[in-house]
Amino acid sequence: MILLKETTSTPFVHISADECIFSIKGFSFANEIDNFYKPIMEYIDREFPKLNCELNCEIYLSVFNSVTYKYILEMMSKFIKFNNEGKQIKITWYYDIDDEDNIESAKDINTIFNIPFELKIFSK
Repeated sequence: MILLKETTSTPFVHISADECIFSIKGFSFANEIDNFYKPIMEYIDREFPKLNCELNCEIYLSVFNSVTYKYILEMMSKFIKFNNEGKQIKITWYYDIDDEDNIESAKDINTIFNIPFELKIFSK
């Protein structure tokens, strides 16, 4: 399991393959964002092959940089692979109603990757 508290430049993260939880929410633009996402990617590689439940990945990144976007794309590639292997993973991407850049990023991801994907307005 990974459980990370939100900071001013990194998101809250709660991921557990055993509990079928995948949640990333907040800001993601730290200078050392590679150090933040590498353990998450390693966890996905190590634990998601054992996944035996339907996993809804909830992502709400209100602000994120290009390196974060690269990691999101890498996650989506992994999720497609796991879906092709019979795992059930879907994405729920939350966005603020007036955040057109975030909506466009989500639509681009949805177009690039063939994975169950839902866009929802984030309500506090």
